[in-house]
Amino acid sequence: MKNYKEAKEYLDSFINYERCPNFAYKKSLKLERVKSLLRSLKIHYQKLKVIHIAGTKGKGSTAHFCAHLLAASGFKVGLYTSPHFFDFRERIRIMQNAKCKMQNDLISKKDVVKIVGEIRPYLEDFRITKELDKLTFFEVYTAIAFRYFIEKEVDFVVLETGLGGRLDATNVVMPIASIITHIGYDHTDKLGKRLVQIAYEKAGIIKRAVPVVSSSQRVSVLEVIRKKCKKQRAQMFLFGRDFKAESVKIRKNHTNFDFNFGNLELGHLKIFLKGKSQVENASCALAAISLLRERGLIKRKINVKEGLRNTKLCGRFEVVMKNPLVIMDIAHNPSSFSVLKENLKLYFPRKKVILIFAASEDKNVKGMLKEINFSHLVITRFHNPRSQEPLMIKEKCKLNDAFIAKDIKEAFKLAEMLCKRNFLILIAGSFFLVSEAKKILQPYAKL
Repeated sequence: MKNYKEAKEYLDSFINYERCPNFAYKKSLKLERVKSLLRSLKIHYQKLKVIHIAGTKGKGSTAHFCAHLLAASGFKVGLYTSPHFFDFRERIRIMQNAKCKMQNDLISKKDVVKIVGEIRPYLEDFRITKELDKLTFFEVYTAIAFRYFIEKEVDFVVLETGLGGRLDATNVVMPIASIITHIGYDHTDKLGKRLVQIAYEKAGIIKRAVPVVSSSQRVSVLEVIRKKCKKQRAQMFLFGRDFKAESVKIRKNHTNFDFNFGNLELGHLKIFLKGKSQVENASCALAAISLLRERGLIKRKINVKEGLRNTKLCGRFEVVMKNPLVIMDIAHNPSSFSVLKENLKLYFPRKKVILIFAASEDKNVKGMLKEINFSHLVITRFHNPRSQEPLMIKEKCKLNDAFIAKDIKEAFKLAEMLCKRNFLILIAGSFFLVSEAKKILQPYAKL
């Protein structure tokens, strides 16, 4: 493997279900394939101390809160998330507090070239087999992440699932704590059309005697999680019942709250990720790490205030321009659009909305669009085979007044023309849409 470009091209040669509109979920994803690959590569992932996170919305934010809390407390933390905005290396990073400064380093190009070069012969043996079918890019990335974290001798790993949980490549681990964030309707063509079916897939990360922290959930979802916890003899801790966020005060640029969990009471906490839902995500991270400390798996004091204060994340109700006012949000299902609606009311109650929207083929576009009270709608697409055709969305949702744009660049120019003094431009509907929008708007951002 000569250079990073060659390594990346090689990794891109594996089947990528993030770019496939349709695939057989239960037949295509095989944990035995991942375990066999890791055995072949002699990656002893069982050594890693993992906090494992699944859910429909909030899992990325919760993962970052966990990683920042641990890093601020002096630990070296491996963080594995997906998808990425610009470079796949964003998925694999190490966070640590070095010389009183928080470091948040992506895996280096040099390390990618080295690891890919070393494991390439083994990957070819597993690329496609009669028994185990096709090796996927996500499984390969997961193997690279595990190997990298072991080589760098991290203290903890915060691991976000990709799709679902039960069959996800990350689910080979035996974690020290599991977190299940809010579960709603998403990927219904693969995980199931009923909420209990989706919950069953997400609850697949629950392991024997490993404590489970859960966001507040609908009754039907909670019953699925309870049953799985009982079967696995895993103690469950539920937001709003076992741990709480109180005295929540939403400010323009931050949110204050108090946290209570048993005898633990923490006051005057501050986060900079916007919205009430982020208070719940931060609380889930705090509860998980408090449990680990209580059980002796963390033996030092947690620097809670610094950890929460340092947590920042792109694409979550992110103000990227002020003139005109432009907000980006990776909301991509009805649940996250409901939160987006709440945030618009909280932070910009008097603003009218111009929505730039695009979505993947498997998404409930009607459910998303009905949540936002927009004055103008510009439907576009992103450069991914999963992108729904704008005209199809317009016809499906009977949006006669909606504008159509061929790409995000044209969509933004149109939105700018429509934008008046009391308007804001909202870009939402897909992680892929926001990723393309960031690339286009970043050089022109006027904050």
